[in-house]
Amino acid sequence: METCKTCGESINSDTSFCRSCQNKTKRKRSSRLILTFIVILTVIIIEGHIQIKRATAPERTVQRIYEAIVNKNEKALADVLNLDGKLDSHELLLYLSDQQLPLFHDKMKQAAGNVYRNGNPQTVRHEDGQDILTFTRGKKLGLYKEVNVRLLNVRIATDGPPVSKDNRVPIELLVDHAIYSADWQDGDTLFQLYVLAVEDLPELEVGEIADNNMGSYALFLAKDGEKQGVLQPNGIIPFHVEKEAIREYKLGNQHFLGLIDNEESLVLWTMEKGNLRQILFEGQESLPLINGKVKFIEDTYLQTYEPASGKEGWTFTTWVWNPEHMKFTQLHEKSFTADKPYGLETGQHAVKLWDEYDAYYVAFPQFTFTEQSLGLLKDGMLVHEDVQLGMPIDEVLKTHSNFYDHDYYAGGIYYAFPGGRTFFYDELDGNVTYLALSGGALTNELEDLLAILGAPDHEGYDDMNDEYSYFYTFGQNQLRLDREMDGTISSLWLSKHKN
Repeated sequence: METCKTCGESINSDTSFCRSCQNKTKRKRSSRLILTFIVILTVIIIEGHIQIKRATAPERTVQRIYEAIVNKNEKALADVLNLDGKLDSHELLLYLSDQQLPLFHDKMKQAAGNVYRNGNPQTVRHEDGQDILTFTRGKKLGLYKEVNVRLLNVRIATDGPPVSKDNRVPIELLVDHAIYSADWQDGDTLFQLYVLAVEDLPELEVGEIADNNMGSYALFLAKDGEKQGVLQPNGIIPFHVEKEAIREYKLGNQHFLGLIDNEESLVLWTMEKGNLRQILFEGQESLPLINGKVKFIEDTYLQTYEPASGKEGWTFTTWVWNPEHMKFTQLHEKSFTADKPYGLETGQHAVKLWDEYDAYYVAFPQFTFTEQSLGLLKDGMLVHEDVQLGMPIDEVLKTHSNFYDHDYYAGGIYYAFPGGRTFFYDELDGNVTYLALSGGALTNELEDLLAILGAPDHEGYDDMNDEYSYFYTFGQNQLRLDREMDGTISSLWLSKHKN
């Protein structure tokens, strides 16, 4: 029993108020305070647990990296990767952006998720094949699993040492010493581009770079009207450059700066978001050349040739430009080598045409034969709708003036055009008699093409040309498909059916 402190009446210890005076006891008030404190503390603990779980979730780490790259936020990227000045965050940001970001995001999510579940470290690669990030599992507050990320020792810069994005030089100095300059447009903004020797830059505040690259050259950009030019990321060129070896190219709307090293290799830059960006060829920084020659084809393709590897002959390589990812991808290789019948002779002829005629290039898969193409055959057209059997050759030449050869073959006279197209015509009436297309220009494989064409009228082996031929009739026209003995499509020929 306890005594009420108000009236002195005896009350039970578990009673919350006095039955005599009806006053509440302090025990109830104290109990409620304790209960309230417990509830608040529980809420704080639960909320803290939730917040820590969110902060340590693997997808949170990945999202911070991804958002920093997408938003071009150098500081955020430096924070999440704990760079601490160990690497130029601007250079790293450019490098990480140079890949398919949604795919990179998925790779990071998968790696982080695996680490969070099983604790085994996971490495993520850049699109160029270089390992760049490693994810490991740790503990936060000794209780919560968390995913940590660390940047590996990656190579970002070109052969020259890395340079700061803040290297600026007065325009007067650039104008006075540039061995090459040009106006470049990026969207609505006009820039001036300058190429000059590092040794001519006494005011450039990168003394170590200048000392280590005497004889090297540098790329600068300046916005029109600005008083300073900016040394570009990876803008130190580690080989001697002559003005004649600096060239500009275009593929559609994309503008390229090309620097040719001793006529043996090509390095390309293009403009992206106000900076010059070096173009990679499936991870390689340069393309091998012969006589410093390269061809840009139909706003999409690039072609070069070089000596065949390990064999006597030549290899022609065609690359396709991917504007979305700002890079070239190898599309096709064609080799002419001594181990193949007439390989050297054919290769010598291809090299001669390639060197002498700007319009010529070795055919590569560009055109696809489809079910719809069967209707064109009946109308006297072969894959393309711009030239038809019986059409005056003079009319053809009005729209196709880029022929590279005009000669006789097997008793007929022809014009040869880029893309593996050849048109024969009658010398007397001047009308087209044959349409021919190189098999190398087709994307179809032999089995695919035969399935589309159906059963031939007849077929057989040609001893003279060492080829196997299939013959088809389409209305008044005849199609001949020639293949080599290894199954490679040699050519397609369309002509009027001979009764």
